[in-house]
Amino acid sequence: MNACAASGRMAAVVLAMGGLGLGLFLLGGRRATPLPVVRCPIHGIAYDAELEVCPDCAKMDAVGGKGGAR
Repeated sequence: MNACAASGRMAAVVLAMGGLGLGLFLLGGRRATPLPVVRCPIHGIAYDAELEVCPDCAKMDAVGGKGGAR
């Protein structure tokens, strides 16, 4: 193998690794915002904070039982 072919292959490897690194860097910035999550102190269930009440506490209130703290 001559020196010219070896340096050409080395340049191709370096260029490919640089492109891969750049691609991963650009994809790494695309992250969704995390959902606001809270945990019910009674049931220990994690739920979306926009619901304002634990799903199990809501079921208990609908049936007429004692619901959880709000």
